Amino acid sequence: MTFKKHLFLFIGLIQASLISAQNPINGAQMEGQISQNTFQKVNVIGIYPNPATEYIMVEIKESALQDAHFILTSMIGNKIEITPEAIGKDKFRIELDGYPAGFYFLIIEDDPSRFKKAFRFLIK
Repeated sequence: MTFKKHLFLFIGLIQASLISAQNPINGAQMEGQISQNTFQKVNVIGIYPNPATEYIMVEIKESALQDAHFILTSMIGNKIEITPEAIGKDKFRIELDGYPAGFYFLIIEDDPSRFKKAFRFLIK
């Protein structure tokens, strides 16, 4: 009987983590930070669609970034040259045509604020 209780608890924890990780925008990843001085969310970054086929969109809300730049790397660490297209304020499109299927990392860096965050996504 104890094993059954632990199994249901484990399954419940997995379901809760999967539900909280989902976003209504095609499996988008959304992450943010809390400002130490004001306790407000800053640098809320969303990457979608995931999995991607032709492009990914990057949205940066509540941005405190001054000079953000993007680095795309393969799963084994090879850097890939990219040029993001600005689609409005704090919204970017990155073309993925011609890249092989697999997992990639998009690294967003901002040297003045010492911000660096990596997002994993899949190209189908």
